[in-house]
Amino acid sequence: MTRFGTTSKILAATLGGALVLSACGGGDDDGGDDGGNAAGGSVITLAEAQPFQSYNNTTAAANSSMNSTVMNWVITGFWYFGGGDGALTPNEEFGTYEKTSDDPLTVEYHINEEAAWSDGEPIDCDDVLLWWTAQSGAMDGLFSAIGTEGIENTEMPDCQPGDKSFTLVYDQPFADWAANGPSHGNESFMPAHVVAEQGGLSTEEFLTALQEQDRDALEEAAQFFNEGWVIEGSLPDPSLIPSAGPYMLSDFVEGQSVTLTRNENYWGTPGAADTIVIRTIPEEGQVQALQNGEVDVIHPQPTVDLVSQIEQAAQAGNIEYEVGDQYTYEHLDFNFDEGVFADNLELRRAFSLCVPREQIVENLIRPVVPDAEVKNVRNVAPWDPGYDIAEEAVAEQATEYGTQDIERAREILEQEDAVGTTVRLQTLDIQRRNDTGQMIKAACDEAGFNVEFSSDADFFDTSGGLSQGTFDVAMYAWIGSSLVSGWLSTYATVDECSAAGKGNNNGCYSNPEVDELLEEVMLTTEPEETHRIVADIERILWEDMVTIPLFQHPGITAWSSQVENVVPDPSQTGVVWNMPEWSKA
Repeated sequence: MTRFGTTSKILAATLGGALVLSACGGGDDDGGDDGGNAAGGSVITLAEAQPFQSYNNTTAAANSSMNSTVMNWVITGFWYFGGGDGALTPNEEFGTYEKTSDDPLTVEYHINEEAAWSDGEPIDCDDVLLWWTAQSGAMDGLFSAIGTEGIENTEMPDCQPGDKSFTLVYDQPFADWAANGPSHGNESFMPAHVVAEQGGLSTEEFLTALQEQDRDALEEAAQFFNEGWVIEGSLPDPSLIPSAGPYMLSDFVEGQSVTLTRNENYWGTPGAADTIVIRTIPEEGQVQALQNGEVDVIHPQPTVDLVSQIEQAAQAGNIEYEVGDQYTYEHLDFNFDEGVFADNLELRRAFSLCVPREQIVENLIRPVVPDAEVKNVRNVAPWDPGYDIAEEAVAEQATEYGTQDIERAREILEQEDAVGTTVRLQTLDIQRRNDTGQMIKAACDEAGFNVEFSSDADFFDTSGGLSQGTFDVAMYAWIGSSLVSGWLSTYATVDECSAAGKGNNNGCYSNPEVDELLEEVMLTTEPEETHRIVADIERILWEDMVTIPLFQHPGITAWSSQVENVVPDPSQTGVVWNMPEWSKA
């Protein structure tokens, strides 16, 4: 909420799109119906509901869960979420890090001496400085990033060509320092030598330009970093997409599949399966694909029909499944940059009053999770510390504007002389969101709005409605974690309301008081104080009617009993957290 939710520990959930569609490229072997044999080795096939779109998911426009799913074990880092419980898990094959001082906060990082890109280029200082420049927001965001929590408060690492060690020195405390270094997924290193070459610079010239923050010299390189790794039609030349993990990108069929093969030059433990094929299959077709042996692992967003199908398939044998919690929640976001709600709090409140939150949960979620409740707190999961405190803090606002009252909504529209106001409600084209959208349209049309509901397969793409801001209300989910820093950029004022510049703040909301609280919460190491600040933020978000939370996502994962070591996880990494361990019996 990987928009799937920050340097972001949150991804926008293309879920349920949890992350989209049909036949695989590369021949029948890619289907994996009997374990497959690609070059004589094992093939495991994962189904996803959204297509892969970018090698560089560290940029704001490419921060999606599908991109993170593909890249999680292609470019690795010092840590990842996993373990089956969403815990921050160190990856000592990549390197080690430790806090060496509290005043000033200092963290030392050591990259494995053998760590290298698959083309043989060492992972070292130039990669570090490219990562720091992008993630710190230095040079006024020349390099696009999802967010800058914490890194903007560090000094540029003082490393030299070839250095494998670097230090982050903070000018103020940072509670989530352990999760602030380069990681798997959407906060990873990117290959600086590739960016340098594409920018017309030698590695040495590129490193010097980064150290001197020479904007003119870096302009062309930054343009490639921001846009050059978008996947359209076919994969870029292999020289442009090296791997720093156990798998590497090897094939792509647009709208159908992306293939990962074992990186033979990886310095660490090799992947158990030779090949991982990630097929794009609509969620409503994934269970059938699993039963037919076309795929081996699925993790769709559970609907009543999907859960019933999976249960029946498991009873028939050869399929295992698990239902569990997820750090994912569904919500509606208002557009504060342009459109009918941008400067009109009363209209946002009117819309919130017509949204049938209780009906949505009753019809779509409780049949799967009988004790599911309407979600009033956005940024804390119900099982995490501080949830009850935040829920109590927003009880009055959530009752006043979160309980459906169509008559009151119409009264506000009449007072604002806004009956008939057209609202563009946009989302990803999946069944549950289509069902939700139709319920919202029916209720809010009754209140006096004219809701134009649309759902598109490219909603999360770099050219889609969410990135481009063509919505009045956007419906999607954030996938997060237990880290406070994971959601900060969702509400922090952006420098530029553009696809590349707005980070996770897709509606471009701004409130100086919230900005101050977001800074304050990351300086706090006392849990009770953290909970108080988070509760204050939640209260203001209701008062400003920034977003409308709907429900916490349940999760379901199903897999062929031939596949070993599949372990579902509630975090944004999800089921792929241990993908290199997947094997076929």
